[in-house]
Formats: sequence, C-alpha cells, structure tokens
Amino acid sequence: MGLYEAMTELEKRRKKVSYCTVEMFCGMAFFIIGCMTKYIYLLAIFGIIIFIYGIKNLKPYTEEYKALYKQIFVEEPLRKNFENVFYSWRGGFDENLVRSFCLCNMGNRFSSEDYIRASYYGVNFEISDVYVAQHTSTGRSSHTTIYFKGRMMMFDFPEKLVNSVRIYSKNFRYRAGGFFANRSNKVEMESVSFNNDFDVMTSNDHDAFYLLTPPFMEKMYQLEKKHKSIALHIVGNKVVIGFNEPTNNAFDASNMSKELSYPEEMDKIESDINDIKDVINIIRDLNKGNDYYTYV
Repeated sequence: MGLYEAMTELEKRRKKVSYCTVEMFCGMAFFIIGCMTKYIYLLAIFGIIIFIYGIKNLKPYTEEYKALYKQIFVEEPLRKNFENVFYSWRGGFDENLVRSFCLCNMGNRFSSEDYIRASYYGVNFEISDVYVAQHTSTGRSSHTTIYFKGRMMMFDFPEKLVNSVRIYSKNFRYRAGGFFANRSNKVEMESVSFNNDFDVMTSNDHDAFYLLTPPFMEKMYQLEKKHKSIALHIVGNKVVIGFNEPTNNAFDASNMSKELSYPEEMDKIESDINDIKDVINIIRDLNKGNDYYTYV
C-alpha cells in the first residue's frame, strides 16, 4: 500500500470514529428530549438504540484507526532512528516493573501502552506510556486523582553501580514512597538555582555529587524546560525517567477531529523520537570515560 492509499484509508477510519461519536451524542439527545415530551417511548427508545449502536462500533473503529496510524507514522521512523526495534502499541510495562522504578506513587488504577524496546549507540532502552491513578468512591460520589500520566523510560547504565539517586522537578507532585524513599535523604547541591528547581534524594551523598556535575545539571534544566514535570532515578546499573505530561500523548495522532497532515504528523513523531535521543545523550554523558560507548 502506497502512502496516498494509506492516508486515504486512515481518513476513512477517522470518519468512522467521528460518526460513532456523533451517533452517541445524538442518541443521548434523543433520549433526553424523549423523556421531556409525550413521545417518551418513541424518542427515548430510538435514542437508546442509536447510542448503543454508536458505542458498540466506537472501540473497534478506534482500534483500526490507531493500528493504521502506528503503521504509517510510528513503526518506520522508529526503525530508521534506532536499532533492534521491537514495537507493540497495545503492549506496555508491567505494573510491578513500574512500581520498582520508584518514580511515582502507585494507586489502584494502572494501564500502559505504546511499548518500545530498542538500542541507540550502544544504549539499550525500553519505553512505554504509563497511567497511574487513585480512584475513591463513597457510593454517592467518586473521585480520581492522577498520580502519573505520560512516558516512562528505562535505560541500561553499564559498568556503573549506583546505590540510588532520585531527581524530581519541584512540580512533580506524587512521588514514590517505599524502600528507596525510606532509605533516602534530601541532599543540597552546590548550585542554589538547581536546588530551587529540583529535589535530589539519595541513599549515598557521594553518588549524588559524583553524578550531578555542572554539565549534567544543565541537561536536566533543558529537560525540565521542555517537559516541566520530570522524575529520574539512577539505581544499580539502570536509569529510569518519567515525563509526567497528561496533555501530551507521544506517538499518538495529534487531532482526530480533522484530517491529518502527513508533514505535521511526521514532525510530531520526530519530536517524540528526539526526546528519546536527548535522554540517551544525557546517559552517555554520565558514562564519559567509559570505553563501552563510542561518541559522535
């Protein structure tokens, strides 16, 4: 299938999703109007039928649309930029694995998708979208607090062994508790401005001062400027990082309400890919002087 044909098929699927959404709203409207008039049995029943038809078809049409979008815009760019790529947009991180990252609080709602495993200049990594929330209900009312919604990334940190160093931007609210948190203490860095923007938690002060060099702190500023709410944990021979961005869905269509522009979508995907490369470059900087890497 050529690009033109693929984009045409994608637009057909987008319209099907839109039609289902319209059917659901119309069905709800007919039901409400029917309940307010003498034609309650006609309009209300008709509205229920339309609503059920729309909601029944919405999920499969959405799945078809997402699958084709990932095929056109995501899979090929990933393979062009990285090596040993495995991509599963339905797959994600396991909940226990995310808990072991010790980035955010773990609530009673969890989901993960858009799983990527690949390597870049010798750095092996895994990435997935993650949603963590706490849902409470009193019977009469319910409330959901989102602890994390964004991307989490895990990278190899070879030939380095770090006890535990966690770095949070000040506005990363729902921070992890548990083992590492209980064994960590807050450490102040020599940079006053860095201390104003980030909190550094560690079980070994020496590791924190060893890792957080001025160049590394500058890279953290660059990440914070772009992603605002971030958390990073270096422990053992792994680096994990989370971008808490509830309104930004990486590797997803920018807007399903209108026909997509191929150049604009590709720019967005390339930006998502560059985010991964930026983090990897930070990790490679941490490993300077290590012959494991070849620098370019």
